[in-house]
Amino acid sequence: MKSFYKIKNGIIVILILCLSFLGYQYSDKTAQLQNIYSTLNSNAKLKSCFFNQRKIAFMKKGGEYLPDYEKPRTLNDKVVYYLENYFLRSPITKIIGTKYFAKVYISDTVGSEYVVRLFGVWDNPEDIDFDKLPNSFVLKTVRGNYGREVIIVRNKNKLNINETVKKMRDICKSTPGMIDIKDKRIIAEELLEPESETLVDYKFFCSFVKPFLAYCLDMKKNSDVDIDQKTFSFYSIPDWKRFAIIAGRHEVNNIPKPKHLNKMLELCGKLSKNFPLIRIDLYEIGDRVLVGEITEDASGGKNIIDPVIWDFKFGEGIPILSKEEIQTLIEKDKIIAEKYLGNVF
Repeated sequence: MKSFYKIKNGIIVILILCLSFLGYQYSDKTAQLQNIYSTLNSNAKLKSCFFNQRKIAFMKKGGEYLPDYEKPRTLNDKVVYYLENYFLRSPITKIIGTKYFAKVYISDTVGSEYVVRLFGVWDNPEDIDFDKLPNSFVLKTVRGNYGREVIIVRNKNKLNINETVKKMRDICKSTPGMIDIKDKRIIAEELLEPESETLVDYKFFCSFVKPFLAYCLDMKKNSDVDIDQKTFSFYSIPDWKRFAIIAGRHEVNNIPKPKHLNKMLELCGKLSKNFPLIRIDLYEIGDRVLVGEITEDASGGKNIIDPVIWDFKFGEGIPILSKEEIQTLIEKDKIIAEKYLGNVF
């Protein structure tokens, strides 16, 4: 069983190939490289891995198996399967993946009381009306890059408005996915300030109404970026037992069961109703439960889970739809998308 999950020879080949691909020189190891390429050409899986950037990235991070996106079995592989076969082809992604439209969609689906308060939306940084904003708020683009394209304002009286506008202009120009967005591309929303020293980001993997796995990020309260995470752990639901798992290089945490877990699971069920695999992110602020985002691209299918057997176990209950079934979902999504995007996707 152990050797099944740890294909050591394959890993060595892929790692060396990755280094070669990145430009490292092995002039004194010509024979070794010839042997590597010979192995590559004789093994279809290795060959496909070498030519797939996502697979290369997974192996570079320390993946212990060769990803298979055609016949996926792990959680990571199934994330990629649906990303490539469903979400990248469906207009629903332009809704849930764009923060302004996502807020409207979430509000329509579960209620506005579960949405982080929106203070304004603008096409250009120069249009931001700072006089109408509260003393504390968060500015962000509607297509962020792992939470880094944000400006956190805790005291507006100390804010340099000209510098802030310039910084947001630079963010709009440089953030992947923002180049083609011209309308409603900057939002100001409420700054979430928890009572404790950290803010917990509860992330639930869901499939067709059913949330089946949670993981939590425990983040610094006074950080200047909302990606400054401290710890990362997986939890079973609904019993909320922490799995003995290390995720990537993160330290583990021991987050108590949220007091509003039942409400969180209810919201996840409603928001994941139409999705074969989706992640719903929530916050618990006092007695409020808030939906942070809905994401189709959970770490790009590159979460390193140690022991790796849990990557396979987490993937077991996720159904794999055929290409025809996925196309049926896409046709339904087109009807939903018209409401938010018009008939031009």
